[in-house]
Amino acid sequence: MNHAKRKISALQRISAGVGLVVLLGAVALFLPRRLGLPAQNLNGNTVSIRITRYLYHTGIIMPVRTAVYDWSGVFPCLAGKRFVEIGWGDREFYMSGSVTLPLALKALFRSQAAVVNVNGMDTLPSDAAFAGEAFAQKTIRLSEENYMRMVAQMLTSVELHEKKAVFLREGFWGASSAFYEANTAQTGAYSIVNNCNVWNSRALDAADVAVPLWAGIPHPLLWMVSEQ
Repeated sequence: MNHAKRKISALQRISAGVGLVVLLGAVALFLPRRLGLPAQNLNGNTVSIRITRYLYHTGIIMPVRTAVYDWSGVFPCLAGKRFVEIGWGDREFYMSGSVTLPLALKALFRSQAAVVNVNGMDTLPSDAAFAGEAFAQKTIRLSEENYMRMVAQMLTSVELHEKKAVFLREGFWGASSAFYEANTAQTGAYSIVNNCNVWNSRALDAADVAVPLWAGIPHPLLWMVSEQ
């Protein structure tokens, strides 16, 4: 009887612990990472970017070239392209080109390496192009100073050699997309708590954009961003 009681008590403690973790995670999704953010200075030159939300991840789309930065200098695959979407994630999952449960679980719990994915575009994605899919997007403007803070944050994730990203192989969308070596020492290993959406939230946070305390899933990140 005592053994059974101890077993029940242990299960109750485990259940309470799991419940607490779930509760804290839910709160973190909707609690701002920083309070009292300074307002964007939009009186001077600005840079427009888009935050996109797909089924299970988010993206940040930026001009390849602005008055303050040219991404094609770091990523040669962007030569001749107008816009770029940069992502960070588990290498095996990202580069496999397929979404399977075993790969997803390995990425979330036993990731071995990370990778940076770069996609060049001639035009911005439209809502009509994703009709019927789980897609949404918002456009925001950043001051040039804050935009450069976001750029600097993103670049900490890229392994550089002579000021250029270390090329791994071509991506899935032709010569204007590619996979590059990630600087895991700066970003940490990919995991369920440090995933692609969290990576995007850190970049936006560096630009003084309101983001959730933890942005592990895409919807709260896009919900918290104020469109301009």
